[in-house]
Amino acid sequence: MAPVTGGAVGDGYGRLDFDLPESPDQAEVQEKLNALIRGDAPVSFRWITDAELDAQPELVKTLSVQPPRGAGKVRLVQVEGIDLQPCGGTHVRNIGEIGEVLIAKIEKKGKQNRRVRLEFPTA
Repeated sequence: MAPVTGGAVGDGYGRLDFDLPESPDQAEVQEKLNALIRGDAPVSFRWITDAELDAQPELVKTLSVQPPRGAGKVRLVQVEGIDLQPCGGTHVRNIGEIGEVLIAKIEKKGKQNRRVRLEFPTA
């Protein structure tokens, strides 16, 4: 898995940016992503203090986006068996709610940055 450099989700579409020197195979990425979604892993939440987050810097997986701080606590989002990281955004209860996705394209956005554009056809 490559480090994430950014991302955004909208109504029916999204993008994820990765620190990668070469573009991955679009069909392979789409199949692997949809296989994860079909796994329907539950999503759960818990809170830790800013100090606990500082003691576990490996939880922050984005290179340029930091989790929201300042309230004394940070929300962790766990996708069971897949990922655990801080995030203040909106989330599904389980990843099966996402539904099948299409990889619209993978773009080169710099020497080490690849943007994966997603479409959510069931949105």
